[in-house]
Amino acid sequence: MRWVLILVTLLAALTALAYVLWPRTDAPELSGTVLKNPRPAPEFRLESASGPVSLADFRGKVVLVFFGYAHCPDVCPLTLNHLAHIYRELGEPEQLQVLVISVDPERDTPEAMDRYAKMFHPSFIGLSGPPRTIAKVAAGFYVYVRTNETGYIDHTSTVTLIDPEGRIRVLYGQELVEEETAMIRDLREILKRGGRF
Repeated sequence: MRWVLILVTLLAALTALAYVLWPRTDAPELSGTVLKNPRPAPEFRLESASGPVSLADFRGKVVLVFFGYAHCPDVCPLTLNHLAHIYRELGEPEQLQVLVISVDPERDTPEAMDRYAKMFHPSFIGLSGPPRTIAKVAAGFYVYVRTNETGYIDHTSTVTLIDPEGRIRVLYGQELVEEETAMIRDLREILKRGGRF
C-alpha cells in the first residue's frame, strides 16, 4: 500500500512539473511582440480627473497602456483614434481598459489629459502626475521621451498589453495599431481566454 502511495505522489509531481516546463501548444498565435518571459508591469499611482489611479485598480482586466500628450500633432491622436476603433470593433468589452499616460505633465493636468483621452472614447482614462513620477513610470515601460526646443515631444509610440495578473505580455508597434485587423484578432483571442496566455 505504501508503494502505491509513493507511486501516486511521484506521478502527481511529474505531471505538475511537465505542466510547468513543457511548451504549451494551446498558446494563442499573436501578431504583436509576445514577451517570452513576461515581467510584472511597473506599479504606479497617477492622477485622473476623478482622483488617484493605480495599475493595481485594473487587476483582473486586460489593460492597454499608451504614453502620449494632449498637444501631440500626429502620432498620439492617430494611435488613440485607432485604439477607439479597435475597442468598438471588439464590442466595447468591460474586461479591456485603455490607459493614456501623459509624457507632458508640465502642460497636461490630470483633467486635461482625461478630457483628451475621452475625446476618443468615453471609457478611456487619461493620467498625469508630477514630472519625476511620470519620468519614472515611462522608464519602467521602456518609453523614450525627449522634448525639443519647439515643445514637440518625441516619444515611444508602442502600445503595451498588460494581462489580468499585471504582467507585460504583448507590445504593439505603430504599424499593427494602424493596420487594426491583426490587433483586433489578437485581442479577441486574448479576451476569449480571459487574458490567459
